Amino acid sequence: MYDQRKRKKLSKAQRLQLYEKYNKRCAYCGCELDYNEMQVDHKVPVYLEGKDVLENYLPACRSCNLYKRTMTIEKFRLQLETLGMRMKRDSSNYRILLRYGLINEQEQKVRFYYEKLEEQK
Repeated sequence: MYDQRKRKKLSKAQRLQLYEKYNKRCAYCGCELDYNEMQVDHKVPVYLEGKDVLENYLPACRSCNLYKRTMTIEKFRLQLETLGMRMKRDSSNYRILLRYGLINEQEQKVRFYYEKLEEQK
């Protein structure tokens, strides 16, 4: 089992480097991040033997980091891609918003912000 006390603390310089790595944006959804609000996510979760190294860190907004938790990138992608279907099935609020045209359903593959940037290189 993973011991939280063993986590490596980032230096201020490392944290700043990570913050700027993806244009001061969440590596997942791409929303703008305030430096003080940025959370550091492990691309490969420590829970799944991911390492505390800069190459395994991604800047994340609070909501993406909390939703991803200990998931792999592919499990996180699948959870996002199927979220609409699960909400439609389980949420009357979602279904009423859909009937009134206040939300739009579209089926597409999730491409994370950091993947889009890497594709442009």
